[in-house]
Amino acid sequence: MTNGLGKFKFYHPVGTFSLTPASNILIQAIIDNQSLLHGTGIDWGCGVGCLAILAARIKGVDKVYGLDIAQPNIDAAIINGQENQVADKLVFMPADSYQPFSQQHQSELEKMKGKIDFIIANPPSSTGDDGFAFRRMVLNGAKNYLGDGGIVLLNISFQYGMQRIESLYKNIEGFSYSGVAASTDYVPFDLSRPDLLECLGIYAKEEQKGGYEYTFCNADNNKFSNAEAALKNYIEKGVSPLTKWQTHIFKYNR
Repeated sequence: MTNGLGKFKFYHPVGTFSLTPASNILIQAIIDNQSLLHGTGIDWGCGVGCLAILAARIKGVDKVYGLDIAQPNIDAAIINGQENQVADKLVFMPADSYQPFSQQHQSELEKMKGKIDFIIANPPSSTGDDGFAFRRMVLNGAKNYLGDGGIVLLNISFQYGMQRIESLYKNIEGFSYSGVAASTDYVPFDLSRPDLLECLGIYAKEEQKGGYEYTFCNADNNKFSNAEAALKNYIEKGVSPLTKWQTHIFKYNR
């Protein structure tokens, strides 16, 4: 159900970004919080344009700028905008974060500083750190574009913990936290996947270095644990911990 936004179809050829469970929860957040989205928006890391297109279907939304580092994603997003009859409300730009590659797009986005009403973002985990750097990047850059009262719908899964969420709005001037826009129930952080097992190992090392703790729910006893304990439990018992896919709301006041 899209709550009045109609049906959608998306083209994502091999080599482009496809929908994930994290994408789906941000889709739900947009559907459930249409009243927050109006005017002009930015889809940070737009992939093949699914979220930008969904937002563009909202009656009060005039334009959405989709930014993505991969040209194949941008090419597919343009096609998807046309297929879903909202191309006139969309501008897709190859960009590294908020920095478009072409001079024309740089000039166009520069004119929108202080005029953006909303930003939506489903960042990937960063590497070589605590996995949270792209989310910091989204909010750090957002303050240059958002007008007074602008909002950010930002995907942050449950395991990152409230301390990291608090660090965003406490350490980046102008932001306040407005809660969870959408959330799944607890789902497995499936450690049979080598990439997630590696990720949990990185989390555990971050805790050992004195970084903020992560938060998982243990599937075998419904108690909460940090990454180090969750990893130990998996090694000893073969049980993956649980997390939630979530979208959070941040508000910006100049």
